Amino acid sequence: MKFTPTRANVIDSLRTSYLLWLFALTSSLSCCAADVVFIRASMAPSTEERDVELASEFYGLNLRTLTVSMKHDDPSVKHALENNATLAVVIAAGALSSLNRKEVLMATRRKSMSSIPLLILGVTKDTDTAVLKTWSDGTIVGVKPIDRAVSRQAYHFARRENLTQQLSNAEIPFRSARAFSLQLNEPGSAEEITVVRDRSEDLPVFVRFGRDNLFVAGEVLPPSTSVLAGNWPETFSAFPSVAPLFMFVKYAGADRAWHAIRHYANLTIDDAWLHEPYGHLDYQALLEEMKKHHFHSTIAFIPWNYDRSEPGVVSLIRSHTNDFSISIHGDNHDHKEFTDYRTKPLQFQITALKQSLSRMDRFKSLTGIPYDKVMVFPHSIAPEQTLAALKTYNYLATVNSSNVPMDSVEPSGFSLALRPLTLSFANFPSIRRYSVEVPIPNSMLAMDAFLDNPLFFYCHQAFFANGINAFDPVADEVNGLDPHTRWSGLGEMIRHLYLIKRRGDSDYDVLAFATSVALENVSGRDSTFYVKKQESGIPFITSVTVDGRPYSYRLHDGYLDISILVPAGMTRSVSIEYANDLLAAPISISKDSLLVNLLRAASDLRDIWLSRLVVGRSLIRFYYEHDITPTEVVVCVFILLAASIWSGYRVRHIKFRQPRTARQL
Repeated sequence: MKFTPTRANVIDSLRTSYLLWLFALTSSLSCCAADVVFIRASMAPSTEERDVELASEFYGLNLRTLTVSMKHDDPSVKHALENNATLAVVIAAGALSSLNRKEVLMATRRKSMSSIPLLILGVTKDTDTAVLKTWSDGTIVGVKPIDRAVSRQAYHFARRENLTQQLSNAEIPFRSARAFSLQLNEPGSAEEITVVRDRSEDLPVFVRFGRDNLFVAGEVLPPSTSVLAGNWPETFSAFPSVAPLFMFVKYAGADRAWHAIRHYANLTIDDAWLHEPYGHLDYQALLEEMKKHHFHSTIAFIPWNYDRSEPGVVSLIRSHTNDFSISIHGDNHDHKEFTDYRTKPLQFQITALKQSLSRMDRFKSLTGIPYDKVMVFPHSIAPEQTLAALKTYNYLATVNSSNVPMDSVEPSGFSLALRPLTLSFANFPSIRRYSVEVPIPNSMLAMDAFLDNPLFFYCHQAFFANGINAFDPVADEVNGLDPHTRWSGLGEMIRHLYLIKRRGDSDYDVLAFATSVALENVSGRDSTFYVKKQESGIPFITSVTVDGRPYSYRLHDGYLDISILVPAGMTRSVSIEYANDLLAAPISISKDSLLVNLLRAASDLRDIWLSRLVVGRSLIRFYYEHDITPTEVVVCVFILLAASIWSGYRVRHIKFRQPRTARQL
């Protein structure tokens, strides 16, 4: 019998995998309580409860669940709602008839504000219409199923201050197993936050009544296969099912919920070395586009090229470090040099990682250009033990089109897809990035930005074949989502890969992901930052420093804890270093492999010269489509050279065999 996942199966999978990553990180944080209270009508687990649990965990808030009976005088409800730690209240639609509206609204009022936010969740056609009408003060008069057979439906986010944020005016193609819209007594009687656009009609799904800070959301069930898939594009289509809760909890939690202090973005151009132009990449022209459209470009630099940079490009980049940066792209880039261990043994890959650093250090000394210790693997991400080696040799992170090692299984559910970064593999930051060589839906960028995720983009020189302005529309879209987006190099982005939330005492909890952290205090007052980072203790930590000086820390239960006073408006730098053998013996940076030298020459021929020709671009497409190996490339180059030499010889031979009189003519 074929297994068909139910909504409960989907959320159970989501919950379990997400707990392994985020809840485990946040459960032991030392902080003052900040609660979401969920009120249900039954002891049995419900879809609403599991969704609330997911949103609460994502934003680092405690969840208190209460079960109510038919009586209206349950003192536990009143006590929970009046508790100052309660930031938000979510009521399952089925529990409305067991609660007194007036008493609930009175209990949610605070002296410092009109009332804390309250959400009625999971409204369906089975919800008591009379009760719903009472709670909405006569505004909601019915509930209507949304016809899933209608094509071209879209889930639309309105522009609502402090609520929809980057999602404002975004539209996601609507795919749902079941969905319900709210029927209002008259248009405009409630503030519509999200609607399903059905033909020319807008069907309200999530609304707010401003005077009581009351929200109501109709039930939207995602396609179960989308949620179970776990990859980002499929999760994107399932996001409408939890969007009301995520917007509500983020709005209610404000700075008491996990958030980034600012949004970051980056464009990385793979393979290029400092040659002007490098195929379709014109560095000077790109600089002009970056200045006009406010973005930053990182060159994913192949360490093999360490000693052959052109002085003009070196001078340009060294003079514009706010616009250009350098990171590491493999070592020799001889096809898949970081692949399965049968093809390339682990020790071989470790040697390559060490050589990469030695070559990049030499590049730095020759050019005066710094580089970020961030690995962009050629072709595909390496196996997990290679990521462990990256950690040992104090790389900051790895950034690739997938953040799951090639020998690992991608977890199901939202756990991986909601964030581009994971520490699930070797306890090392692995980050997912977008290719701009294929269209990216603007609403997908909006969703990532709303979730406080940094945006990592990448391309190759061929991306600029139709103009050096090819990336401008993406940069404009990102800057439109948040005009304060900070474009920077990969190193700076990773040093700011942490989440913060305000404690009750006005200090901050910090959830760090990288071994180098730039703690910025933008609060306007001196604050203590209580930093917590998942840390296995393998390899051995040799030092923890703050602003370059040794600093005390505590390592226990799989975490590294450190507390730091950061003056207002200041930044303090935390760095963790691990024990390794990098300095035990000199690492050769010589380029003595004939195969690698021939391959790099073939790559230059491909990127710098062939890419400008129509025939050349056809050959390049053939190369990528058929996944040709380095040996095959070299053989092809030899055949091409041999054919060219033979053809030249034959032409010359025929020419000189002609009669003298014919040649004179």
